[in-house]
Amino acid sequence: MNTEENEIIRVSIVEDHDIFRKRLTELLHFYKHLKVVLVANSAEQFFEKLGRTAEDNFPQVILMDIELPGASGIEATFQLKEKHPEVDIIMFTVFEDDERIFESIQVGAAGYLLKDTPIDDVVNSIKEIREGGSPISPAIARKLLTMVKSGNTPDKPAAERKEVPFDLSPAELNILEHVIDGKSNKEIAEDVFLSPWTVKTHIKNIYKKMHVNSRAAAVRLALKRNIV
Repeated sequence: MNTEENEIIRVSIVEDHDIFRKRLTELLHFYKHLKVVLVANSAEQFFEKLGRTAEDNFPQVILMDIELPGASGIEATFQLKEKHPEVDIIMFTVFEDDERIFESIQVGAAGYLLKDTPIDDVVNSIKEIREGGSPISPAIARKLLTMVKSGNTPDKPAAERKEVPFDLSPAELNILEHVIDGKSNKEIAEDVFLSPWTVKTHIKNIYKKMHVNSRAAAVRLALKRNIV
């Protein structure tokens, strides 16, 4: 997607830290080609406000804190991309967490920035993501490159397969492996840093893709087809 020279990009901020959220909002107001249309301190507040937002004021880029009270930024990203795949999401974090980097990418985030990223770089990242890029902080990019070179990635088993039956995503394969291990939705949620509701949604999608309607049937078919 190419942005027009005079296009104003509508931005939303989802951040629970009051001072950081207010400061970021204030700084972005100085950039004429950006318009902050929605600010929230939690995923729940974000979706509540989003439901009352007019189409011509709907955010195009979300700056999403990965650590939020209640539903996490990863869960919020998953839910948002399910309903609005056209919205671009940049994850904001203070951690270079391997698993969360990959989980964020798997659920649909296209950018990943550290919170100490200079504001000009944040603004450039917003423009870059609207043009089809994937902005990532240099420190995180180096970590990703190191992980890929070493083969030490969370989705390595899936990546090694030339073709995954039923077109299951890496996130779905990960959850299916936990289902095969006999874990409950709550146990899976704790392992993959998602809510039980989001895990349940993933499992429903797995059932739909595999054309089954129970955990037992999914497990039998997965073992039979050597999916995991």
